[in-house]
Amino acid sequence: MALSLSRYVWPYGQSLAPLLKERSQKEREMSIEMTTMPGNLSSTEDVVIEILSRLPVKNLLRCKCVCKSWHAIITSPHFISKHLRNYYDKSDSDCLLVQNCVSQAGELASLELLLDETPRVLSYDSFHMMPFHSPFLCGPCDGIFYMYGYFYDFRALWNPAINELRYLPPIPNPPSSFSYSPQYDAYGFGLHPVTKDFEVVVLKDLWREKEEERGGTYPLRVFVYSSSTDSWRHWGDLSRYYHLQNNKCYICMDGVFFWLGSYEISGISPEVIISFDMATEICQEIQQPDYCRSNDSKSLATYHDSLALVVLQEMFLHMWTLSEGYCWIKKVSIGPLPQISRPIGHWKSNKLILVSVSGELILCDPSTQEISDLEFIGCSQCVGVFDYKESLVLVNNGNGCAKHNQKADTESNFLISTSSFTPNASNEECVLMESYYDGSYEESIASLFD
Repeated sequence: MALSLSRYVWPYGQSLAPLLKERSQKEREMSIEMTTMPGNLSSTEDVVIEILSRLPVKNLLRCKCVCKSWHAIITSPHFISKHLRNYYDKSDSDCLLVQNCVSQAGELASLELLLDETPRVLSYDSFHMMPFHSPFLCGPCDGIFYMYGYFYDFRALWNPAINELRYLPPIPNPPSSFSYSPQYDAYGFGLHPVTKDFEVVVLKDLWREKEEERGGTYPLRVFVYSSSTDSWRHWGDLSRYYHLQNNKCYICMDGVFFWLGSYEISGISPEVIISFDMATEICQEIQQPDYCRSNDSKSLATYHDSLALVVLQEMFLHMWTLSEGYCWIKKVSIGPLPQISRPIGHWKSNKLILVSVSGELILCDPSTQEISDLEFIGCSQCVGVFDYKESLVLVNNGNGCAKHNQKADTESNFLISTSSFTPNASNEECVLMESYYDGSYEESIASLFD
């Protein structure tokens, strides 16, 4: 059974059923309207392909079982590309994937929070039956996440919508007399703007193997992974050492990655921003806006397709955007906001995600300065928020993941451990992972061609 992050049955009440049925009805109406589209759809198969290319992934996975011809269409590279153009690129994302640190040992749980435009919580689930443990996420890019397992030193590409996981080969060994320090990797993941390969960029910290020789810092080593060759290559070393912070949301602007960085490990507040361009493979140091950096909390985000620096300082939220000429433009100052603890990222193209002092997620619209509660209370530290949309893009040639599939056979089905989140709740209930579905999609589509 495919793992889908789209819409799950919530077993703790029927209040959401009308909302989900209403949304399902709208999607069916959109599909039916496709039959009246003007254009050069010359055959019934062209019409079928056009309609299917505008459906969510969860429905396409079921449509694959309608007949062999539909299976062949949906799994073809041409259709996957068309689905990206028609559905993924043109539909508004309404899913925010939230990742929390759930134990003092640093264990992570991937949590999803489905929102509509109100916003309103539609589902709240924790994934436990995974073939990996406590991964950090980066993405998504075309529905794909890069996964980094710090505790087990593994790296993988993951498409959760179709249950595909591709483990990456190990990073090349460090030079003689050196080893990699236990610091977390800095990483970026995206689609190369020229080759259209998925690439991962990893920056690693070196230290001396002999403990008595340690004490200094060394320039970071940069490695680049390409999905077409399934291998890493050593790009080179940076000109100096930087202590880089991984972003809490996906930051990749036109094939360029960005990280907040400090010159020293003990740097309290990052002083610079480091960028890496996948196309030109140029790494740059960018100075931050000129402001007093004492007692601030900051994060990178995107705002209307520009890189944004979001700073919370003395209860006021400030935001700058980076222009094409690498000049900072002050966009907004909001406050005072005594209930806000820190900025963490963005949602869609023009909303900011903040964390309150009590752990709640807050949505902020800089254009209107409107603040709204997402009705989500994290049990501990939030480590990532990701604007997610499903895709059919393959990362393992359509073969899924051997470990994942083996575990699915053993456990009969993947489970979602879902807590009821009531004040007296003490036990967790495991429910089969199923999305809301009444069988009407195949019937409505098939009826168009009777």
